[in-house]
Order: sequence, then structure tokens, then C-alpha cells
Amino acid sequence: MQRLLSFLRPHWQLVAALIGLNLLIAVLLVISPIVIKQVVDEVIAKQNLAGLPTYLGIIVAVAALRAAALLGYQVGRERLGQTVITDIRTALYRKLLALHWGYYDNERTGSLMSRMIGDVESTRIFLSGILIDSVNQVTTIVLLLAGFAQQDLTLALIAAVPTCIYGITLYLLFAERREIQLKIHQQSAVVNATLQDSLSGVKVVKAFAQEPQEFKKFDRDIKLLAELNIRSNRVWNLRNPWVSGMTRLMQLTLILVGGLRVMNGEISLGTLVAALAFANLMMVPVQQLGQQMTALGQTASAAMRIFQTLDEPIAIKSPAMPLAAGDELRGDIRFENVSFKYPKTNSYVLKHINLHVPAGTSLALVGATGAGKSTLANLIPRFYDPITGSLKIDNIDVREMDLSELRRHIGIVSQDPLLFSASIAENIAFGRVDATQATIERAAKLAQAHTFITALPKGYATVIGERGVGLSGGQKQRLAIARAILLDPRILILDDSMSAVDAETERLLQLAFAEVMRGRSTLLIAHRLSTVSQADQIMVLRNGQIVEQGSHNQLFAASGYYREILEMQRMSTESIT
Repeated sequence: MQRLLSFLRPHWQLVAALIGLNLLIAVLLVISPIVIKQVVDEVIAKQNLAGLPTYLGIIVAVAALRAAALLGYQVGRERLGQTVITDIRTALYRKLLALHWGYYDNERTGSLMSRMIGDVESTRIFLSGILIDSVNQVTTIVLLLAGFAQQDLTLALIAAVPTCIYGITLYLLFAERREIQLKIHQQSAVVNATLQDSLSGVKVVKAFAQEPQEFKKFDRDIKLLAELNIRSNRVWNLRNPWVSGMTRLMQLTLILVGGLRVMNGEISLGTLVAALAFANLMMVPVQQLGQQMTALGQTASAAMRIFQTLDEPIAIKSPAMPLAAGDELRGDIRFENVSFKYPKTNSYVLKHINLHVPAGTSLALVGATGAGKSTLANLIPRFYDPITGSLKIDNIDVREMDLSELRRHIGIVSQDPLLFSASIAENIAFGRVDATQATIERAAKLAQAHTFITALPKGYATVIGERGVGLSGGQKQRLAIARAILLDPRILILDDSMSAVDAETERLLQLAFAEVMRGRSTLLIAHRLSTVSQADQIMVLRNGQIVEQGSHNQLFAASGYYREILEMQRMSTESIT
């Protein structure tokens, strides 16, 4: 909780102003019963109507001042809340961007969204509402007790005892509900994650007619959440009548004891009226304080998940003193005895890889699905680091290079390219936001995308849907290729980037790539013979190990695993046709 309070430190002046307004509101609240006492004793009891305007003026002035203070408090609290929530979300988002790929292998998008929205909102409610309000309520209770005792100590003590019991009961009730509240927050995250997974893959759900199964999962999760909320409310509802009964008992005791003392002449009627007013006013902040204690469980759970993310170690980051090659990077790639396995797994995906890609040349990676081709490519931009061995570019270990500089020189086109819900021009220029329209169009022409783009109603200004909805697979890949071309990288990684284009487009792309690849170090992950054969060298992976390496003609003549793969592809193509 102390760490959560640290988000208030930069805004201490606003916090101090809100506490000051709280104190003023509490003082004005204490004045009201005292003025009421004077009205009863000095105006009503003495039938002194001449003094009534004065007291009415005081009541109106106090009410107006209190209303102004409340307005200022509410505006300030809202400002504090929005400022704090912005700070927390900014810190959380910055950390999420800094975390390595491996972190996202084990995290569901829905859970992260729940953390960014629901959990952060819970902390806002606590920091700008519950915390500040609690100071107000404690201050109000203390001042009301002081004002009550000043009017009559006996009646104040009679009211204080049930008030303390009331507060203790509410605290115990909060403790009883806290564990349930933690489960409610955890289950809410599960519901959000299930919903996110289902909606993001709704087309797959429909394609496989899995609507009943997905609904069953969601129905199970949402019903469990409802049951937890029912349990939490049941605890409150079973205890609340007893808690409320204390308020009624206190009022009856005050009327009985105070009434007898008024009849005996020990106190005035105005004092009794003021005592009842003090007692009623005092129970309100006590009840609110108890309710806010209940919300502390939610805040603790939310804060725990937020700081769990903020404390997540950044496994891959730039060294303190990077040795980046800068704009002079040539793109000479060398793997030296590299082995790799994913976190929380025991089997190695890559085993003792030794490989050299001279600057400006191309290498094709061939192998069955799961052989380790994409994993090997992902080590170059340091999405992951080798477990053993080293990966060097221009004889510099990539772990000693500035991470941003390294990735600025690497263009990647994946098999399933990710496009953003933005214009086509913005998607192509994602890696170079300062790109001109002319350079964007040049990259699109090289990627054979210009023709279909200009055929769209708004051309390059056409806004595409989330993840490229509205475009074919081939069109999305061509836009991703254009994006990589525009980056003008020294190293180009094409991860099966032509798997979704037709034969004619593939032919045109190969002509474009022949030009684009010239002078660049290129890594081709492909299955089609036409794509593989144009590489300067070919490396065949099998179960994470290099089993063959050479040119297309050399490997084909060797009649090994490479030729076996090509023969299987040829037979598969002939069976389809």
C-alpha cells in the first residue's frame, strides 16, 4: 500500500488542498447542531422571534460555504483521480512495452487489458476517493465527538460507546468479506480474458461451429463471478440489520436519558436536540468508513497485480554502454554454438547452431514445422537471447548493442502480419513515421501493393479494420512487405512472407525482392522451391540442428533431407492439381 501512495507524492499540493477542504467541511458540519441548539433555546423556548433572522442567516451562510467547499473538493478529487490514473497507466504501459517477448508467451491479452483498465480504476477510486474521504471521515468523527462532548459529556459518552461498537463491527465485517473480494477481482480478470480470447478469434469460433462451447465457457466463468458477488453481499446483508440496530438503540437511549435530564432541568431542550443531531451526523461517516474498508480488499488485489507487472524483470534490454555499429552496420551475421530453449520448457529448440551469413548475402532456412526456423530468426533482433553461445552482427555480440539501434536496421515480414486499425499509408510508414507519400508509394510498388491500394475508394487513406480486417491474406502480406521495404533495413527477415499470395503475385514479388535484397543480408524462411532456390545459400534444420547446408544445386544433388522435402512438396502440389 505504501508503494501505491507514492503515486500521490508528485501531487502533494493538490492532496494538501483537498485535506484542507475536508477539514473546512467537517468544521462547518459541527457548527450546524450548535446553531440548531441556539435556535431551540434562544428563539423557540424564549419565543424570541427577533433573533431568528440572525440564526437563519448563519445557517444559510454555513450551508452556502459548505456547498462551495464540497464543490471545490469534488472538482479537486476528480482532477487528482484522473491525474493519478494517467500516471499509473503510463507507467504500466511503458513497462508492458519494455517487457520481452517471452513475457507475452505466458500472459493472456484479456488479463493484461483487465489490469490496464479495471485494476487501475480500482486504484484511482482508492487514491482519489477512499483515501481522501477516509481522512475527511476520521476528521469529521473527531470534531463531531469534540463538539458533542462540549455540549454534554454524558450524552457524548452514551453515543460514543455504540459508535465504537458499530465501527469495530464494520471492520470485522470487512475482514470477513476481504477474501471473497479478492476472489471476485481474480474471477473478473478471468471473465475479461475469456471474453477477449473469444471475441478476437470470433471468426475461427464460427468457422469451427464452436459457439456453444465458447458460450459454455463464458457462462461458467460469469456464473462463478455472480456467485462470488452473491456470497459477498450475503455476508453484508446478514450482518447489516444488527449493525443498523445499534443506531436505533443509540437514538432511543439518547432520547430516554436526555429527556429525563431535560425534565430534571439538568440540560436544555436545545442541548438534547443538538445531541441527537450530533449522534445522527456521527453515524454517517462511521458507516461510510466501514464501507470504504470493504473496498480496501479490492484495492489491495488490484495493486498487487499492477505492481506484479511493474516489478517484472526486463530480461532483454540495452547494455549500460552499448557498442552499436550505428549507421555503418553492414549486416554480417554469425551464430557461434547457439542453443536455445523457451522459458519454462526443458527441451531445446535450437542445438549448437554455427552459421555465417556474410553481409549482403541471402540465406534460406528450410525444414519441417517446428524445426526451429522462426526461433532462429527471432534471435537476430533479440526477441530472445541464446541460452548458450553467441550471436554476432559485424563481430559485435548483439547483447552488447543498443537494442533500438539494432532493431532499426532489421526489417521483418512474418507469415501472419499484424496490421493496425489505421490508414494504409500509416501502416506502411509504421517504422518511419516521417516518410513522405512518394516513398510510401515507392515501397508499395516494390511490394506489388500499389495497384490494389489505388483501386480502393480512398486509396492510401483507406482505413483498414483491426488486424487488417477487410483485406485478403495476400494483400496483408504485401502491405507488411512494403512496411519492411520502407524501413530500408540492412537485415531483412522474410518469415514465409509469400505463403498467402497467388502464383502471379509471387512472381512479381520475387522480381521486387531481387532488387530489394541486393546489398542486404536476407534471411528467407520459405517452403516454396521458387523462393528457396534464389538464396545464396540454404540451411536445412531438423529437430533444432543443422543437418545440411549449401546451394540449391549442391543440396539437390546430394539426395539428402533437402531433396526429400522438395520431393514431398512436389508430390503434394501434383496431387492438388
